[in-house]
Amino acid sequence: MDSRDSQELVSYPLPQSSSSYMYKSHPSGSVAMVGGLLPPKMNCARAFNLFCLYGNIEKIKFMKSIQGTALIEMGDEYAVERAITHLNNLKVFGTRLNVCVSKQRSVVPSQVFELEDGTTSYKDFSMSKNNRFTSAGQASKNIIQPPSCVLHFYNVPLSVNEETFQKIGRA
Repeated sequence: MDSRDSQELVSYPLPQSSSSYMYKSHPSGSVAMVGGLLPPKMNCARAFNLFCLYGNIEKIKFMKSIQGTALIEMGDEYAVERAITHLNNLKVFGTRLNVCVSKQRSVVPSQVFELEDGTTSYKDFSMSKNNRFTSAGQASKNIIQPPSCVLHFYNVPLSVNEETFQKIGRA
């Protein structure tokens, strides 16, 4: 896979000002409702990887009644606002995401079912060591930026070469 192929995986529009920042009001909830999550390719773990860049993830639940839609409870309302700013209208696996603030105040594990890939439709990430905003010091080191086709990979062993990365990309 080269950079020309990556356009099919992720593409995003130019950054737009989010409504709460434009009007200097406060975001209204810590739960995001996300539509456009392509069912065979998206699950709780993949949604976590996409959204954890903008704040801590508490819980994720895919909705049985609306295929390809999930509720994502984040650590605070500002994390939801950052996710909306950077991920709304993002094209992932050929489908545009629709990210908005949910009317739900929290994600409750009801109607848990099996997703197409065999994983569960609900997962609690509140104790995940992969949450990146667990302390003020850790949060201050995070760089919030929109998605791109650049992979940043740190602490690579000296024995790893470009061919190894190409094999990983094809897997």
